[in-house]
Amino acid sequence: MYLIEEQESLDHFLNDIKNEECIAVDTEFTRVNSYYPKLCLVQIATPSLIACIDCLCEIDLRGLWELIFDKKIEKIMHSCSQDLEIFFLMNNGIPENIFDTQIAAAFIGHSSQVGFKELLEEELNVKIEKSQTRSDWSKRPLAKAQLEYAFDDVEDLIELANSIKDKLIEMDRHKWVKEECEDLINKRIGLMDTSEIWKKTKGIKKLKNTQLRTAILVSKWREEKAAEKDIPRKWLIDDHEIISIAKKENLSPEAMHDLISSNRLKKDEIIELNHFLEFSEENTPSSGRLNKGKRIKDDDMSAVSNYLESRSIELQISKEVLGSKKDMQNFIANRAGKLNKGWRRELLLKDLENLLN
Repeated sequence: MYLIEEQESLDHFLNDIKNEECIAVDTEFTRVNSYYPKLCLVQIATPSLIACIDCLCEIDLRGLWELIFDKKIEKIMHSCSQDLEIFFLMNNGIPENIFDTQIAAAFIGHSSQVGFKELLEEELNVKIEKSQTRSDWSKRPLAKAQLEYAFDDVEDLIELANSIKDKLIEMDRHKWVKEECEDLINKRIGLMDTSEIWKKTKGIKKLKNTQLRTAILVSKWREEKAAEKDIPRKWLIDDHEIISIAKKENLSPEAMHDLISSNRLKKDEIIELNHFLEFSEENTPSSGRLNKGKRIKDDDMSAVSNYLESRSIELQISKEVLGSKKDMQNFIANRAGKLNKGWRRELLLKDLENLLN
């Protein structure tokens, strides 16, 4: 176990592990005071080596990214969505050939959100401390407890994955998990795609027509400005302030200034926002299109939901893994989405069709 802070050490380490069939990978980052996550550490383990790479040192990480994005090397990770967001932001892509132990564990009887500590203890009888979860990973030098925590996150990850894979093969579910993990490359979460992030603005879906258009435009402007300044979006304009701006009649820079409590927006930026709202030709959804969708009968929704609940108990897979409320609605309305693809289609389609016909 060692901490890499120099280019020569990194190059030697990468050369030593470049022919491995699989590696365990984790990251530590901060994003409390910024819009973008700040990558601080990358931990990598093989069956014989473990290293923490200090990404805040002045070292060239291109060799590291080549390794992580090598399709031939399987990357073992746990609950990897935030790690993938960072990889995407730094490399404009998502690495292939990932095995996520949290995703996989849900197919052998664990909760779909099972934590790494709990999973290690239940599968391998290995106990680790998670006392540094909210640690400041940007502070240097790193404390001994932080490094121990970082090493713990990858030390037993390959063995854990092997234990889960053995059970998946025994239960004939390894192809299901392979499909789920392969689908990670198609998902765009967080800052990978901000085109519809305005939908997360609290209260925005209750607005209609002109008010809705104004709120969407303010949300989009806020997103771009927060990215430009690299500060959290709500530090500029809070969600409830966006709703207040949208509802305000005869909007002016002065009126907008009174509605925004943040001192991080300069007067000329508020004028810029007002000008953007006044002259933007950007198309935004109307309230009708926002809520548009084929009407779903309550009886159909109840039947599908009860069926998935029954199958989840039978299979010992949580219902949300089989299908979310949105997945059920999409299937009922359009016979589309997750429930009509891959292993779910093979397992569930015939019964679902019989239920709804």
